Amino acid sequence: MKVSHLYQFLFFAATILVTGACNLGDDDTTLPVYDYSKGIFVVNEGTSGSGTITWHNPDTDVTVQDVFGRENNGALGKFVQSLTFHNGKGYICVNGINLVVVVDQTTFRYVDTIGGLIGPRYFMPINNNFAYVSQWGKDGLDGSIAKVDLNTNEVVKVIPTGTGPEKMFLKDVNTLLVANGGGFGVDSTVSVINLNTETEDARIAVGGLNPCCFAGANFTGANPWVLCKGPFDDPNAGGFLDKFDPPGTGFSVPAFADDLCSSPSGNQLYFIAEGKVWSANQFTVTQLFAQDAYGLACHPTTGELYCADPRNFVGQGEVIIYNTAGVMRGSFPVGVGPGEIIIVE
Repeated sequence: MKVSHLYQFLFFAATILVTGACNLGDDDTTLPVYDYSKGIFVVNEGTSGSGTITWHNPDTDVTVQDVFGRENNGALGKFVQSLTFHNGKGYICVNGINLVVVVDQTTFRYVDTIGGLIGPRYFMPINNNFAYVSQWGKDGLDGSIAKVDLNTNEVVKVIPTGTGPEKMFLKDVNTLLVANGGGFGVDSTVSVINLNTETEDARIAVGGLNPCCFAGANFTGANPWVLCKGPFDDPNAGGFLDKFDPPGTGFSVPAFADDLCSSPSGNQLYFIAEGKVWSANQFTVTQLFAQDAYGLACHPTTGELYCADPRNFVGQGEVIIYNTAGVMRGSFPVGVGPGEIIIVE
């Protein structure tokens, strides 16, 4: 659920995770068996119905819609937000039902759920024992990150942050950065979490409003850049791409910019805004090509750009693949409201 669907959060329902839960894991021998351990995954937020996940195999050009439903005879629930793979499992944040759903990475079969969350957004594993989940809280203003024990799949601690925390960035083994995206309000800070003391050491003001995501680049060493969308109610205010260290030393960018990612070599950053794909380095921001996109990812090997076109959130969306010169290289269909794109090699 990104900017254009922000206020759908008000309609979140406490629904049951899977319809027909007794059927979880049932086998249908008529269906082909797929190995989901690698490929292109697209998180489809959905609208009034359930969100889904699409899987695409670029080697065979096979695309499977609603992978979770196919493998588990059930639905994920409303507003599927993100998917993260770690240690042989997939962790799916479904903020409409306040759960992280855990699946086996190879089979996509249901393993467990992580409860005790309120408006979960993104999942960040720290090691094989613990992870953190950013969450908006009950009113979209009480931001925090929840520490999860990956052995028990239980929340063991909650650390307050700024408003509407979004994506996180592991700056070093002891420091986690959290982009405070504003939630239903406005924020302009990044929370610095000390992983040794499990406390917020600082809340650093950045050069723009509502920071949403980070990316590292080789022209900034170990220091990440942070992308700020700008205020949700004022598109004329614009966004900001901030060097972060020191903050405020970046570039003005169009409003509602999102999904900052880096090239394989780290010498370019990419993001989406105003129906276009943009690139940036330490010197300038440049428009690459026009393409409506609600999500963006850069292939870690080929450098191709995967753009999730939501098609006005009516019916099936599409992922379109370009090289950095703007030449279309391929496409595949996805579900309703495609956002996050995860590439696993």
